[in-house]
Amino acid sequence: MMRAALLVLGSFLALSCAGRGPGVSTSKEVLPDRIPIQLSLEKEISGRVMGYDLLHPAGVAVDAQGNLYISDSDNHRLIQFDRQFNPVREFGGYGSDAGRFISPEDIVVDRGLNVYVLDTGNRRIVQLDARLNYVEEISPQDDSAEIISNRGKLSGLVISPSGELTVADYDNSRLIKMDNFNRFSRYVGDFGYGRGALLNPMGLAIDRKDRTYVADAGSGRIAVYDDYGNYLSEIGRGLLRRPAAVAVSPYGTVWVADQDLGEILAFGADGRLLFRTGQSDMKSEDLSGVTAIAVSADDLLYVADGKHSRVLIFRIVYEGNR
Repeated sequence: MMRAALLVLGSFLALSCAGRGPGVSTSKEVLPDRIPIQLSLEKEISGRVMGYDLLHPAGVAVDAQGNLYISDSDNHRLIQFDRQFNPVREFGGYGSDAGRFISPEDIVVDRGLNVYVLDTGNRRIVQLDARLNYVEEISPQDDSAEIISNRGKLSGLVISPSGELTVADYDNSRLIKMDNFNRFSRYVGDFGYGRGALLNPMGLAIDRKDRTYVADAGSGRIAVYDDYGNYLSEIGRGLLRRPAAVAVSPYGTVWVADQDLGEILAFGADGRLLFRTGQSDMKSEDLSGVTAIAVSADDLLYVADGKHSRVLIFRIVYEGNR
């Protein structure tokens, strides 16, 4: 059910803390100019949507025009909404043929408004155009077919500004990077026990400097890599438990959904904690089932809550802009 128009989930500001807290990287980047202090619920999408009840939404994305995309995982479809959150078209249906999905999850939209959907059950990526017309399918496999022989769950998807796709391989604890021709390029994160090694990665995000942020669920942190796949730093160590989703705002704020905490947290690019939900109001707001998040340039945070079959849309309130 829709909450009141202004729902304060609570906030926690770490700016007054002396020194650097746990999980903070050694980056010398300054804090963003805009410090989030509150989330205000603007819209809840749930229940009947284009003939079916929304069931376990597992992916969410917003394009440059403000259109919203939701992967309705248990209905094996993708739904597109306009800027006013009205459903306008859908695509998919259960199956393995071209144009079909089995439990679709993560979604990304490139600068040309091409839509890429992680078709988890079929272990592939499906590319659509802006009107959800089928374009092609992409299978992240190398020449030796090693990925096919080690069939782990694909759990996250991101695309770089130059059009290179990266997929999170949950069971094999690594990232699969592809080139501009959608061919296998290299693995990232499968370095044994080094600082750059991953353990059950989930959501992915990328910033304007082509740095990839990985919700390293098994390690309780956000791992950061450069565009070549070199490990740079980590965020949230000691604060996060099981981060499942990550998004980076145009201002460089790193938003994280943590399933074990049942919270959403925000960090600066230097790793400093800026904001967290759940100090009091979270007792009545369960976010332990969040599967994906996205943040738009117009200060909206989109939260796919698969556990409760809903998508929550929050207005981000910043310090000085109440």
